[in-house]
Amino acid sequence: MEDKLKQIREGMEAAHSAAILTHVNEDPDTLASCFAMKKVLEHMGKRAVIYVSAPIEKRIRFICDDYVIYKPGTECEHDLCICIDCGDVERLGERKEILEKSPHSINIDHHRTNTNFADINFVRADASAAGEILCDIFEKLDIKLDKDIARLLFTAIASDTGSFKFSNVTAGTMRAAARLLEFDFDNAAVSRLLFDCESLENAQMEAQALFEMECFSHGRIKLVTMTRQMCEKYAIEPQDAPNLVDIPRKIEGTEIALCIKETDDGWRVNMRSNGDADVSQAALALGGGGHIKAAGATLRGVTLKEAKQMIVSLCEKAL
Repeated sequence: MEDKLKQIREGMEAAHSAAILTHVNEDPDTLASCFAMKKVLEHMGKRAVIYVSAPIEKRIRFICDDYVIYKPGTECEHDLCICIDCGDVERLGERKEILEKSPHSINIDHHRTNTNFADINFVRADASAAGEILCDIFEKLDIKLDKDIARLLFTAIASDTGSFKFSNVTAGTMRAAARLLEFDFDNAAVSRLLFDCESLENAQMEAQALFEMECFSHGRIKLVTMTRQMCEKYAIEPQDAPNLVDIPRKIEGTEIALCIKETDDGWRVNMRSNGDADVSQAALALGGGGHIKAAGATLRGVTLKEAKQMIVSLCEKAL
């Protein structure tokens, strides 16, 4: 890892302008980590631009708003491309054009299914979040942080650990969080905005999803669905819909929690494992990826009924 850290430092120092890319369907870890990297590069006197795939959902817009929504043909000349929290090129969507055009690239990620698609690949599957990796990278490279950067990295870590309650939390995770808290930002406000702040419409959608939840394998697998019709019923933009997979995940007896969400591309499935089941293998079989206990994929060209059958069948094998 020491050689790769040196390469990252050299790449950042040599760059005049950097494109920083989130994964599609941006979550707080990828978004906050990218903004932390942007601020570090700007402190180094570099130009840095974050390109996202679509408008950011309302609940996480508090993180920051200085980004560009990429559209094919957008003029973006950079000599370095940094992808953060992205397991493979397809998770960049149309923005893979930026990666392909950039003469140098860095891939920083914590997904064990990462395909090492960049010139420099810094992948640590043992890390709880991309934000934790960045925290360690910046410390080892003697890069000074400030309150804003610390808040962003804490946001990334808190989000991907479920406020430090998931099994991906390690002693290293807690040490990283402790270092960040020394910067004296309002961590309680960050946690409230991440976990305890939602609209009435979202709460009503969650109630419907709970009422219509389906159980399989004697309740070991539980599934909720979010359709376009539900979004229209509650006047919610699809990108602003709540994270419904947490509903079945919290119910007693659930070993695998599933959420199927209707999108323009097909059916997006989110998977969570409460036990020993490896949902990343199910996601890989569907063309997706992720972690042992949190993964996802998109199914195209199938009906909702077919999507459910495919997903449940794979998850039954994972139990």
